[in-house]
Amino acid sequence: MFLRTRTLARFRPLLSPVYIPTYRSFSSTTAIMTKVAVAQILSTHDVKHNLAVSAKVVRDAVAEGAKAVFLPEAADFIARSAQETFELSAPLSKHEYTKGLQALAKELGVVISAGVHDLPEAYENDDEPESSLRVYNTHVLIGTDGELLARYRKIHLFDVELQQAAGADGVVPAPKRTGESDRVRPGKEIVPPVAVNGLGKVGLEICYDLRFPELHIIQTRLGAQILTFPSAFTLKTGKDHWATLLRGIAIQFQVYVLASAQYGAHNPQRSSWGEALAFDPWGRQLGRLRSVEDDGDKASIDKVYAEGGEYFLTDIDLDTVTSTRKQIPLAFQKRTDIYGVVGKELPPHPI
Repeated sequence: MFLRTRTLARFRPLLSPVYIPTYRSFSSTTAIMTKVAVAQILSTHDVKHNLAVSAKVVRDAVAEGAKAVFLPEAADFIARSAQETFELSAPLSKHEYTKGLQALAKELGVVISAGVHDLPEAYENDDEPESSLRVYNTHVLIGTDGELLARYRKIHLFDVELQQAAGADGVVPAPKRTGESDRVRPGKEIVPPVAVNGLGKVGLEICYDLRFPELHIIQTRLGAQILTFPSAFTLKTGKDHWATLLRGIAIQFQVYVLASAQYGAHNPQRSSWGEALAFDPWGRQLGRLRSVEDDGDKASIDKVYAEGGEYFLTDIDLDTVTSTRKQIPLAFQKRTDIYGVVGKELPPHPI
């Protein structure tokens, strides 16, 4: 149904962010089990080094039988400033990290998912002023022939003010503001699930997107059997929300959830929670990598992730999707006659 796109020039908006398609009934699925790897790395501002680490993860996983490897958000780099983020970014057609992964995918015959930063191609109309330093936070899916299967640009940006714990003197500091939109342009389209041999239909999302069920609704109504979340969660939200949200998505939307992760201190200003995870449609945990709060020597563990990364292997069995949806047929029990406003523009709830 979804054709592989051979050139970026052929990418076009596929859905408006508020479009809700008509749901299609499930058909029986031929029994297929495909081994995948979900990875965790520690990216820095050094793109060449990050590519080398990513390539090692991919090669090692393929050697163990993985047919697809899922790398985290910002796998190409995590910069120290907005200026550096802009300087290290490029259109995908000229993107050093992405082109390196494309060559690797073709060499090894493996599907690769990764989060990168990119700038508009020359042919794209963009309403950003020329002086803007903002880039796109992008999820690329690369096929076994090295071609881009899809490019999704993050539509929900992490603009928050998180309360901080009181200090030793009992004083509570001001909330910590994180403004992803200061350095990232919001995406403008939803990319439908991509048909991948052995994996069924794969839905592309990124990190903070997981908090917006409207996006999962659209993806699953379009047939997604797997939802992917390359991420770089903060320490505070990672500890309290990460695993709970992911498992909830798997159960509520009856899909496999694959969540690759950034881990550790990228620079003095930024650290990520880690804890790459995978769940099946029943909510069973299929794999987990460590978080920054797990036991162990932090400096040594950071070095492991910075120099070689880590991954776990798990099997995707599409029959599990079918059987879960048959046992609990949520899709056929929806009361769209009553709540058909889902996805339409509504005023935000009061704070």
